[in-house]
Amino acid sequence: MNPRRILTLGSMLALCFSGFLFAQEPEPQDEPDAPPPEAVKPTTDASTPAFLKALDLQKAGKWAAAQKALLAVLDKFPDSLHADVIRQRAGDNAYLGCETLHRGGPSERRIDVAVMGDGFTIDGQDQDLQKKWARLCLDVLFSEAAFSEYRDWFNFHFVRLASLEEGVDPSLSAEERKRIEERNRSRSNKRKVDFSTALDCKAAGPQGQVMADPVLVRKWQRVADAEIPGVYDDRLAIAFARFGVLGMGGGGIANVGRPDRSVTVHEFGHAFVGLLDEYANNPARPTGMIIAPNASGVPDPDKVPWAHFLKKKVEGVGVFEGGATYQKGVWRPANGCAMNSAGNQGYCPVCREAAVLRIYSYVSPIDMHAPATDEEIAMNVGGDRMLSVSVMRPQKHALRVSWHVEPIAATAPAPERKESGRTGRDPDPFKEMLRGRRRAGRRGSADRKSYDLPVMGTLSNLGRENKSDPKSLPTFEFPLGKLPEGRFRVTVRVWDPTPWVLLDPKHLLEERLTWTITIARPK
Repeated sequence: MNPRRILTLGSMLALCFSGFLFAQEPEPQDEPDAPPPEAVKPTTDASTPAFLKALDLQKAGKWAAAQKALLAVLDKFPDSLHADVIRQRAGDNAYLGCETLHRGGPSERRIDVAVMGDGFTIDGQDQDLQKKWARLCLDVLFSEAAFSEYRDWFNFHFVRLASLEEGVDPSLSAEERKRIEERNRSRSNKRKVDFSTALDCKAAGPQGQVMADPVLVRKWQRVADAEIPGVYDDRLAIAFARFGVLGMGGGGIANVGRPDRSVTVHEFGHAFVGLLDEYANNPARPTGMIIAPNASGVPDPDKVPWAHFLKKKVEGVGVFEGGATYQKGVWRPANGCAMNSAGNQGYCPVCREAAVLRIYSYVSPIDMHAPATDEEIAMNVGGDRMLSVSVMRPQKHALRVSWHVEPIAATAPAPERKESGRTGRDPDPFKEMLRGRRRAGRRGSADRKSYDLPVMGTLSNLGRENKSDPKSLPTFEFPLGKLPEGRFRVTVRVWDPTPWVLLDPKHLLEERLTWTITIARPK
């Protein structure tokens, strides 16, 4: 067995009771309702001044001093309103704060990913190393072209943790654990079987692949979300273990040891994109169906999920036996890919397409628009009102924008507007918050069948880009005052022409918005 192969949670999944082997994707759960206003406690009491001073120490990076000061507050004020927060920030395994390492934009319109470490103590050097590794996660992730090109579709938040001890729990059966504990009673040099760490990482796989406790990952995300809203929204995390090896990925969590080479890209492919392994070290055959963008249970070139790549004769893409860890009975699209081995490779063309589509299942190509589309606009000929859309900006190419005008009868109903993504409605962030937590990737599950049809109306050359603020996202405007008298529907279409996506059946790379406008002559 090649020691550089990565065996992951995605590859270890047993066939579920329905008989399918499938790639894991994050499945966020709805949060319980917030307590009613009358149940909310006051925010200050006698302990507050001392508590805030202790927090200032923590924010200044004086980790040990802050922990001591927080515990002193709890000792002096055992009934402090801040007791729960103090226990979170000054316990044996503690939360030390959260900072955003990369901000692509407002959380309600981006993909939020938490990055956190296990086995880093309160010691200043350990904490410096933890942040260094958190940044390394991003550097490695951005080495994959799909994540680099669309980096501003993401927010990455460093959730700083302190562990009481350094180490990864060994993977032991109940019998093995009992035997070691019995032997430890007579040993001077006892074998450690349980390390007290913030994420309780374990060597869970047959090669000692590290995996954090997902309950603890979610716990610290929720704690961090109180400091930076959005950290928990998409239930995505990269958890790295100081003394872990290789990694596992699934359920929205990419577990890694030292986050170097392509291991982070590989595990994020499981956790976020929903990819399966492309290597094969299991001589058995799968007993269920294979469902993933990059794995097939049949070798038929017309039936594999990447058949559209074969029809286009994309270089490097074929039908190769071996995948999802199985040597027989599974076929993969490429010989070289980050989902195959832990080298310095990025994704193969098939996995890259899947990654881009997954990104767009969260984020619309239209970031903001004005005015809202749910009210008809009435104005005079020659007026100065504008329709406006701000569009996302990839690193090395631009999205395309077109405007279409359709005259309609004075009595025609306004077009029906269905939810099509995060920005398919009034983008007011306060309204977004009032609607509660969003469900991750909902653009991918929205009804977008109407996009199978061409845009109604005639292509107009009135729309133009407003280049007054080069630092902001590209903004395109349509001057309504240049329309003649009458009633119209004006539709903007924004789409991504990336060559990395050959097939987009759900039109995820496209967004349309339609306004109804009545233009009258001044009386």
